[in-house]
Amino acid sequence: MQPGASGHLRDGVASHSGTRILRHIGLMLAWLLLWRLSALMEFAPHASLWFPPAGLSFAAFLMLGRRAFPALMASAVIVTFWVDRMYATALPWRELLQAGVLFGLAHCGSYGLGALGLKHLIRARDEVSVPVIVPLFLLVGSLASLGATLTGIVALQTAGMLGAVAIDDLWLPWWVGDMAGVLVLTPLFVGLLSWHYPDVEPWLGGLSFLPSTSGLRAFTGKLALSLAALSLIMLLDAHVHSPEVAFGVFFLIIPQMWIVYTEPPFRSTLSIALFSTLTALWVALLGLIEQSLTYQFALCVIAASGYFGFAVPWLLAQNRRLSERALHDELTGAANRGYFFEYADETLSEVRRRGVPLSLAVLDLDYFKTINDTHGHDVGDRALIGLCAAMRPALDSDDLLGRFGGDEFLLLLPNRDTAQARQLVTRLHQRICDLQVAGMQQRLSATFGVVTLERHETLTQAFKRADIELLKAKQARPPRWR
Repeated sequence: MQPGASGHLRDGVASHSGTRILRHIGLMLAWLLLWRLSALMEFAPHASLWFPPAGLSFAAFLMLGRRAFPALMASAVIVTFWVDRMYATALPWRELLQAGVLFGLAHCGSYGLGALGLKHLIRARDEVSVPVIVPLFLLVGSLASLGATLTGIVALQTAGMLGAVAIDDLWLPWWVGDMAGVLVLTPLFVGLLSWHYPDVEPWLGGLSFLPSTSGLRAFTGKLALSLAALSLIMLLDAHVHSPEVAFGVFFLIIPQMWIVYTEPPFRSTLSIALFSTLTALWVALLGLIEQSLTYQFALCVIAASGYFGFAVPWLLAQNRRLSERALHDELTGAANRGYFFEYADETLSEVRRRGVPLSLAVLDLDYFKTINDTHGHDVGDRALIGLCAAMRPALDSDDLLGRFGGDEFLLLLPNRDTAQARQLVTRLHQRICDLQVAGMQQRLSATFGVVTLERHETLTQAFKRADIELLKAKQARPPRWR
């Protein structure tokens, strides 16, 4: 080891350790801040009808694994002493510490095991995709929040912080509060944490939570419309004091789905999180605690529907990929034979209607068998890929390159007569000759046969003529290695 290297190593380790400590402190502060926000709908110590810390805990265990445990346990202990100050329970500090540890173990155990189980279920799949991840997340998240509810109640009753409160009266609102925190807010927290831990994207099924500045004005308008509609319903509910009005919040799934279908995942999760936060604020300000269960169930339904909406862009992309595979040659990306002639038939009808020329070129790679026999089929494949890649930039958007089979390719050239088609072929040939293929010292060359379709000629007849022109070109100018 060079002099000073050990010092640099120690500095690097110390810097990494310091960064890790800061991240744990940041996680604790965020958890404590969210816990204070949950007081907007709190109805018992550690129990709220809207509990955002549950979402952060689940996201932290998903992203950090067991590394999140110390910060979350410390947060649970801190809030237990905080609750003692708020409710003046006057418990001895040892009992408070015991209560905090028991509550922390119940909370972290449930969400830690839930996150571990979810990651295991996702990674056990042959293909990780959004349509698979979403239902697994909703199922495991709901069960983890139920586990945190039941074990949390038992822990606090054991420590004497909940007294003789009947579990039958407590478990449902506690579960709804935790479930709302998990189902509604976990994706946003996962998105925020993924900025520092980008290696998680493979098991997120390709979802990217990177922020975007494009279309921000349109997103702001959609979000404002959704939040304004929510505010209107809750203000009306407070005015008429009718439970039926609260059910109007379910109709707000429409603007939320509009956002999900038209905006990136990060904006979608942000809109759902803001929708949830505004709901909690209005419940606290307007005294709508009696309808809070309705609002929280609606939030969970809207969030779940929104996350299923994430699958729509994925399915569209998947269909696009399948279409590409069905219409294009898998190796070179050129159109396959069936798609080429289908497109050519449509183009032929169009050019004859417009009265413009249509040319067809047939080409093959010179000495392709020799390349395969001398250098191997992998080099031969690279030669075919390179040939197509070299030609594409010189083609117009209406032109089509297709693979007929083996080393033989087709070019459909609308709006070009014979002279123009031959000029293009000359440029293409030069581009091919300039191509250097890895694993070969020799340069490639290709031979072309070019024809322009006659007035009553079919594509099949033109193809046969072009093939004859190709054979004549080979006989007249045999290709040579350079």
